[in-house]
Amino acid sequence: VCLISSSKCVSATVQYTAGSKVRASPIGMHLRRRQLRGCTSSSPRNEPQIFSALRVRRRPEHSSRGLLVSNAAVASLDQKSVAKIPDFLPQPGGEAVEEAIKFFESKGMTPMNFKPAKLGETMSVVSTVDFKAGDAIMSVPSSLCVTRKDVDEDPVLGMLSEGQDTITALALWIMKERALGTESQWYGWFKTLPLFTYSPITWTEEERETLLKGSFVLAEANQRVKALESRWMVLAKQINDNDIFGAFDDIRAGFNFQAFCDAFSVVLAYSVSLDSIKQLALVPLTELLPKAAPPSANSPSNGNPGNTMTLDYDRDRDAVVLTSTGEVKKGDELYVSEPVAMSNAELLLQRGHVRNEENPDDFIIVNTQVVMADNLYTAKKQILDAYGLSENQKFLIYRNRLPLEMLSYLRLSRLQSTDDLLKLNFENDAPVSEMNEYEVLQLLLTEARMISAGYRTPDTDSDRFVMRSFDSSVPEKLAAQLRIGEKQVVSSFMDAVRTRLAPIRGIPTKKGMENQNQEILDMFETMENIPKAPGKFVKSVADWWTDERNWQDPDEKRQ
Repeated sequence: VCLISSSKCVSATVQYTAGSKVRASPIGMHLRRRQLRGCTSSSPRNEPQIFSALRVRRRPEHSSRGLLVSNAAVASLDQKSVAKIPDFLPQPGGEAVEEAIKFFESKGMTPMNFKPAKLGETMSVVSTVDFKAGDAIMSVPSSLCVTRKDVDEDPVLGMLSEGQDTITALALWIMKERALGTESQWYGWFKTLPLFTYSPITWTEEERETLLKGSFVLAEANQRVKALESRWMVLAKQINDNDIFGAFDDIRAGFNFQAFCDAFSVVLAYSVSLDSIKQLALVPLTELLPKAAPPSANSPSNGNPGNTMTLDYDRDRDAVVLTSTGEVKKGDELYVSEPVAMSNAELLLQRGHVRNEENPDDFIIVNTQVVMADNLYTAKKQILDAYGLSENQKFLIYRNRLPLEMLSYLRLSRLQSTDDLLKLNFENDAPVSEMNEYEVLQLLLTEARMISAGYRTPDTDSDRFVMRSFDSSVPEKLAAQLRIGEKQVVSSFMDAVRTRLAPIRGIPTKKGMENQNQEILDMFETMENIPKAPGKFVKSVADWWTDERNWQDPDEKRQ
């Protein structure tokens, strides 16, 4: 449901200023949705909407208009955030963050030594005091964190969560608490915890098929949605066959497939992995902390701010604590350091956003195979097994480099002689033959062209126009940024292949490698020989005339 607020909307997931377009949460809206679907709260067994939600997935318009909050109550700092989240995504306002902090402090949380601030175009939080290395910058009591145990012990969700994974269980918890509205003891948390993310699992099928055309993200997103649909069918059957809600039957309307996808996307993006106790948890206010990418092989800096800040469970404090490896000064941004860098494709699928700048960890996927009809299939299969590869293998292609393993794989796939198999080396970049190398590089060049031609837009200029357009929806902008990154990888991939192809001067023929300009050379040679033709003819006649054997009697020749 899309509303235009006439005053500050405190019942929505995020607090927005007057006149801005907001997406309302199920809080206070579930009765209206029941009326729209023709289902009243007095008919608990009349729940066709649980299943029909799989077929009719009504979504609000993903408009980027009016999504940015007013920053009147937010400190404006002259620096950039490590968050690197696109500025067209909805973000909580400063007042909403402050209210959420007060809400949790009233529940026993240690007073927070940070405040909301706007860094560049990104909402974040900054420290209000100095911290030494190892100090507890932020401490959230375990009693305020939500884990799998809390869901399993819940009288309403215990039966539903049985046999489900932790992410699904936490998503069910979010669905229940949101459906309770102001009656939920966690109501204050929903001022900062998003209602949904822009992960493709929350997009409509039309949006996915149109915007992600040509990207490998499309197949992955469709596969995830299909898995979620199967999972929801099991949950919906349990809801229909059992009196799951009991006294809380009024929250049924908040349990539908779209709400499930929304909640699932939130858990994917904002849950915290507590490595010391090997648990996944929802930790209050950590959704405000941006994720800082670590240095990577593709880009040693990769936007890493320096200090490593980690969230983990502290047994002595019985709390989830944010600590830093270095000093944190007053006014410094707080964040959580990621263990591994992520590409825009991974960020979009998991968190519903992409990095605005060129992401050095972007990649494309190239599919390769060894066909069973190959005369040397058995021998090739044994070689692949020895190196842990399969006859249908996927390779990740990053900027400005070709995987040695992929080149060796393709060289192997094109070999037709057992003698050549002995020349192949998976550990060194050594071509088997000039002809084999030419075939492999031509295959890669063709693959790159096919990938480039499969995208929705022909070039990056079209994608940048979408990014700049005020009328573009958020999914359209996210998909455009994703395509820009992937097209840059494809371009560098083609350049790398052409660089390897340039020194090869021949083309494969039945006689072996021949100069690709041989026909032209033959033509010029013929033209150069035309003036010499009369002389050659006279010489051949003279040679015949002066040859005594030509004047001998035939009978004498036979003798």
